[in-house]
Amino acid sequence: MEENLNQQKPAASEPPAPEITIRTMDSDIKAIEQGGGEIIAPQPFVPPQTKPEEPKIEAELNVPGYTGPEKPIFTSAEFSPTESAPAEPPRSGLSWWKIAAIIIGVLMLSVGLGLLGYYVIFPWIFPKQMPPVQ
Repeated sequence: MEENLNQQKPAASEPPAPEITIRTMDSDIKAIEQGGGEIIAPQPFVPPQTKPEEPKIEAELNVPGYTGPEKPIFTSAEFSPTESAPAEPPRSGLSWWKIAAIIIGVLMLSVGLGLLGYYVIFPWIFPKQMPPVQ
């Protein structure tokens, strides 16, 4: 029977080798020349520079007590960006002992919940003795 299988087996011919081409710049130039296209030297494109104009808003205010255009709050004599304002020590709302108390409280709460689950909830859900089969 094995002889029949070996005899009936047709000889498979090997598939043809795949045609693989590597694309290079030279091959692209040849393809453009064969297609009749012209190669144009690339030219950099620079968009035109435009400055956005700041709109001037002028409005007449007929409000009693209005004296005219607003003046800046700070003048260069009072405060300038190069001068530093009197520095206050950075104050945080929580001091180190408050942070430690919060961490200890969270740890105690997690331990309490873990013990509650282990000794109360787990035995209640999974009892040790199975009820007798009736």
